[in-house]
Amino acid sequence: MNDAHHIHEELEEEVKVSSLIHIVLFCVALTSFGVLFFILPQEKISDAEKRKLASFPTLTQKSLLSGDYMDSLDIYTADHFPFRSTFISVSDQLKLIRGFHNKEESFYNDVQTVDEIPSKNGTSTKDIQGSDEALKNCKGLLVANNRAFQIFSNEEPMNEEFSQMVNQYAKKLKGVRIFSGVVPTASDFFLPSKYQEYIGNEQENIQASYKLFNKRIVPIDIHQELGKHKKEYIYYKTDHHWTDLGAYYGYKAFCNAAKLTPIELSDMKSKQIKGDFLGTHFLKTKDQRLESHPDYIKYWIPPVEKYAMKYDGEEEEEIRVFKTKDIEKNKYLVFLGGDEPLILLKSTKCKNGKTVILIKNSYGNPFAAFLTANYENVLVVDYRYTETSIKDLVSEYDVNDIIILNGIYSSNTPNHIERLRDIIELKEGTKNSFQKKKRKKKEEEDIEQSDSLNVVLDSISVIE
Repeated sequence: MNDAHHIHEELEEEVKVSSLIHIVLFCVALTSFGVLFFILPQEKISDAEKRKLASFPTLTQKSLLSGDYMDSLDIYTADHFPFRSTFISVSDQLKLIRGFHNKEESFYNDVQTVDEIPSKNGTSTKDIQGSDEALKNCKGLLVANNRAFQIFSNEEPMNEEFSQMVNQYAKKLKGVRIFSGVVPTASDFFLPSKYQEYIGNEQENIQASYKLFNKRIVPIDIHQELGKHKKEYIYYKTDHHWTDLGAYYGYKAFCNAAKLTPIELSDMKSKQIKGDFLGTHFLKTKDQRLESHPDYIKYWIPPVEKYAMKYDGEEEEEIRVFKTKDIEKNKYLVFLGGDEPLILLKSTKCKNGKTVILIKNSYGNPFAAFLTANYENVLVVDYRYTETSIKDLVSEYDVNDIIILNGIYSSNTPNHIERLRDIIELKEGTKNSFQKKKRKKKEEEDIEQSDSLNVVLDSISVIE
């Protein structure tokens, strides 16, 4: 009996020691990651996710009381967690264990590329891939014939919801012409025939939306125009976007719908970015077939001024229309330098006083500059990041035409449709972009961020 009691006491002691060791290890790990969070250099762009990482939020009374500051702080912490890139890479590799692979083809059932949506407070969040909404009509990624294909299922089409959203533009915006175009993926043109029966027909989905448009909405038949040129380099093989040539044919389709004369390719100078381009599909799969058959980026220069103005909230900055420096890790940034809330392009030759608004996601980046052949002013609005009401822009700039440009996945994804509807008339309290102030110098921004961080640390000290 005494022996049993003694053994029981020893076991209890071992459990206590084990628990203490676990607590100490947990505290050491937590403290170490906390220290590393502050001392490790912080990246501004995630190469793996092809997006900007959140910046440290500025502490104001308004943001603190509304809760926006703490929400932004959570996003900032998640975006700059120590060794975050390594954890993402490991996660991606584990995901790739699933699926089907053989010598000729691979199928990745958990890989998709849907453009990100920012949080409601305006701070960019992680890519929405993997969310239930992104999974609705995407059934994975197939690599065949040394090209990647997103598999569009059309199992839960959102034609009615998308068309109702577009029709709201006709209802709320008078005195302007409104055009809407949906861009198909490469699958509708290049997918091997043996897989055709397993995917949804993208052209049918697009036409189903167009048929529900209000009479004031003019559909852009992008699919038909691209189909005429499917023997050309209109889509990247390793990325989900169309090429600049594909975007040009999309622009031609718009001109046909708008009764405008498109600029000819032969009337524009072309350039090619040095080096290979490996896009989002390769980054998500690390598939050797894609790596062995990289893309390249060639672009055409329409009559657009060399520099454009971008507006982010109340800040204004001059940027290059075609960015050729510091894009080695993501050469798609050549088009407008990436995604910005609002950009104003000016034509060098077209002086007709006309203005067009292009409402887009990343598919619109190579498309935008071509419009300067027909409009003196081109306002490029990224609906995911803008804080500007489209209704206000129409009034401010005396807009003639509006183009709503979507990829087929965003036209069938609920939060993209909702966001497009929201920006028609943004609610009170949202910042407008046309109170133009010069962007603060980097040194001033660093001081401001440092001051905000000191306020947080001081607050913690007071609590302690």
